[in-house]
Amino acid sequence: MQDDQSTYISLTDEELILFAQASDEIAFAELMSRYSLRIWKVIVANSRQRRDAEEILMDVWQSVWENIDRLRNINSFGGWLHRIAYNACKRYYSSRHHSNTEILCSLEELTDHIERDAVARFRQTELSESVTEAVHHLPSNLREIAELYYLELWSIKEIHAELGLATGTIKTKLRQTRELLRIEFGVNIERGTTMSSKREESKQTQTKIRVIGVGGAGGNAVNRMIKSELTDIEFFVVNTDKVALEKCEDATPVQIGVNTTQGNGCGSDPEIGKKAAEEDSDTLANIVSGTDIVFVLAGMGGGTGAGVAPKIASLAREQGVLAIAVVTRPFAFEGQRVAKKAEQGLQELQEHADSVHVVSNQRLLDTFEQKGKLKISDAFGLSDQMLLNSVTSISEFHSNTMPEGA
Repeated sequence: MQDDQSTYISLTDEELILFAQASDEIAFAELMSRYSLRIWKVIVANSRQRRDAEEILMDVWQSVWENIDRLRNINSFGGWLHRIAYNACKRYYSSRHHSNTEILCSLEELTDHIERDAVARFRQTELSESVTEAVHHLPSNLREIAELYYLELWSIKEIHAELGLATGTIKTKLRQTRELLRIEFGVNIERGTTMSSKREESKQTQTKIRVIGVGGAGGNAVNRMIKSELTDIEFFVVNTDKVALEKCEDATPVQIGVNTTQGNGCGSDPEIGKKAAEEDSDTLANIVSGTDIVFVLAGMGGGTGAGVAPKIASLAREQGVLAIAVVTRPFAFEGQRVAKKAEQGLQELQEHADSVHVVSNQRLLDTFEQKGKLKISDAFGLSDQMLLNSVTSISEFHSNTMPEGA
């Protein structure tokens, strides 16, 4: 038994779940040891007494053992387990036997309990009910994620597995939720403003911004922006290369041109990029709709950036969306052929975008004081940082100057 247990310790969660679904008790025991602490936190947060929580924990694992063979998507095990724990707490207190808090055994215990915990427990319960009510009254586009994260204590990774949303999108919605909850509970609130009136005001004045990284350079820039934790911005990455898209985990990936490129890159050919954009024109139109400003980020030396970025800008303008392109010219060491393609792509982009901001990678490199010690990877990192700075400053300017209701 000792050898068997040590073998199971080295297995992944996914492997343990598969064994548990086949009624392997040792695998299930290892799963319990890995997840009990997290589930205990959920149960304690929704229980009245420790004795209740201990009973509920046993009920939860009994329910999991009886139903784990019905779990179809093993990647959603964590979220599924959290939901079982949350619902177990609700069922426990809805039954007649547990409808009221149990009476302690002696007068001494009861007195001690009142002196130490009664006021704190009342305030905690009152706050918990207020938070629950506030979460349930959030806007519909935030409510589902907020309920899972705040009420059922799911992790961002578990929400990602359950809902299929990019983690960057989830984080953005949680930041928006925190802002609304701060307003609701009087943290930095403007005097005389309620949550509902503030929300209506926000609907009228807040500028909706999307950043779309096109090609490899655009995807790299988006990754850097997400790490900088820019708020109230939705991030997308567009590429023909499936492998490159997988590197952008925190943005919404949009693969185009599957028939044109078979899931590969454009081979530095802008004409192939144009064909891929035309193939999925409807998809690109959807990601630019319903917003106020679209930033198109791309490197003009590649086939995807030079070929696809002008099409995205054109689709945005057709829908009345302000299209701002922030792009890079290539470094000198990338060669004359790349430079020529970049100029052609830039000319097309200027015809379709409302505004084009160009970052010259070579000029950036020339002005860097320690250019003699700069690695090529560092040079591209500088380029990404300049794109980030440009988007930040431009978005702040437009957010502060656009008229209400625009």
